[in-house]
Amino acid sequence: MNASLLRKTFAVAALCGATSVLTVSAQQLRPVGSFERIKTSGACDVQLTQGATTEVKVQAEGGAEQYIKTEVQNGALMIFRDPNAPRNVFNNKKAVVYVTCPRLTSIEASGACDVVSKSTFAAEAFTIKASGACDINLQLNATTLNVQASGASDIRLAGRVERQQVQISGSSDYQATNLKSHKANVQASGSSDAYVFVDGELSSHASGASDIHNASRTSK
Repeated sequence: MNASLLRKTFAVAALCGATSVLTVSAQQLRPVGSFERIKTSGACDVQLTQGATTEVKVQAEGGAEQYIKTEVQNGALMIFRDPNAPRNVFNNKKAVVYVTCPRLTSIEASGACDVVSKSTFAAEAFTIKASGACDINLQLNATTLNVQASGASDIRLAGRVERQQVQISGSSDYQATNLKSHKANVQASGSSDAYVFVDGELSSHASGASDIHNASRTSK
């Protein structure tokens, strides 16, 4: 087989492979009511966008999207895996929930979830709770922020808040040097690390093998 024919053969094979990958991923648009809070669990990835209307889409491979539940309960969008799903249905399959909403005030994640915002969320008060090795990456503009993280969770924030209250434990990391704030109270325990930017009053306490760093000045 000459080189030209060989290259064409590889190109066709690559195209067929790419087509195959695209066909096994499906996306569902979910009808949901209004909400201002999100609770996600069970290793679901969530991508957030602040927009004028509410929209929730679920994308997964191998038919797994039908076993990702999205329900609104008491003003909170609940995202979780169906406990009655067939065994191994999520093995090596990535599930992503795309959420667009006009207003958001709270995110609670547990069980190895990844949550990321694609735009800046504005709120008077915002709450973040993460446990069980979750990763949360958000852009915020708020007056007050309350953060609780435990169990090897990582939180990365950018934007601006007037005041923040932070409590991290286990082996969690709080990366918020790109989140400008005027006042903060930061508590870290276990082997956690907190990185903040506070240009005013900072109250902090670290125990165990934890560290607290203020990018604005040396933390005491």
